[in-house]
Amino acid sequence: MKLVGKCKLLRIYLDENLKLKNQLLYRAMVQKLLELKIAGATVFKAVEGFGSRAHIHDAGVLELSENLPILIEVVDTPAQIRKALKAVEPLLPTHCLVTVQDIRVLHYHAPNGKHSPAKGL
Repeated sequence: MKLVGKCKLLRIYLDENLKLKNQLLYRAMVQKLLELKIAGATVFKAVEGFGSRAHIHDAGVLELSENLPILIEVVDTPAQIRKALKAVEPLLPTHCLVTVQDIRVLHYHAPNGKHSPAKGL
């Protein structure tokens, strides 16, 4: 897969403990993105944050299993990001934040061992 140049970055901000049936929501979303053959997705667990409810979520020294903010980042072509959004929209909770922005991919290492080097800096 060639993933260099103009692409899109999809970000989905969620609470860690949200579930879909008996599965964590962020895991269900990543599984759905994998099934769609999206180039890749990464889940980040925050140390602290707050959102629309104005309630601070934080990881105290003894409270590492709190309901912390989660960020799912997805980078792919505009067409694939549209497909990803269409697939995850029905899974989104009532309070979350979803953003999409234009980005430029400079380097992508494909699974077949080939890579796309940076061009036009």
